[in-house]
Amino acid sequence: MKCGKSFIVPAALGSATSLLLAVFLCGCEVDSAAQKVEIRPDTATLRYGESVTLTAYNGYIYSWSLANDTYGMLSSRSGMMVTYTSYYDPPTPVVQIITVNSSFSDNGGSGGSTNSGPSTNSATAYITHIPATSDLASAVSTP
Repeated sequence: MKCGKSFIVPAALGSATSLLLAVFLCGCEVDSAAQKVEIRPDTATLRYGESVTLTAYNGYIYSWSLANDTYGMLSSRSGMMVTYTSYYDPPTPVVQIITVNSSFSDNGGSGGSTNSGPSTNSATAYITHIPATSDLASAVSTP
């Protein structure tokens, strides 16, 4: 974390509070901005009514979207962690694509003298919807 300003924090506040106060007072840069955003898990297989919790990593502000809103629903469209629930019973397997975008403002230099604007990174998860009566074991061929 880089910070261009100094300050005094009373010892009674503790180290965690001091760190939060430092970030607030300094407008510190995000160290993880250059890291690739990830979703875990990035694949899952669901039947009608089943859910999976997805977690985004290495970002700052998260925004989630679905490729097809008729297949399922997200518990939220923002935040680090969301739950996706299947509301679709397909006749054959279909794939839902879930994307998370992470945005942050890149204030280069100390004092915020230059501003290259917001940056966005994204990651994708693939959720396979299978028929409620599907038997995954029979779909896997054995040599």
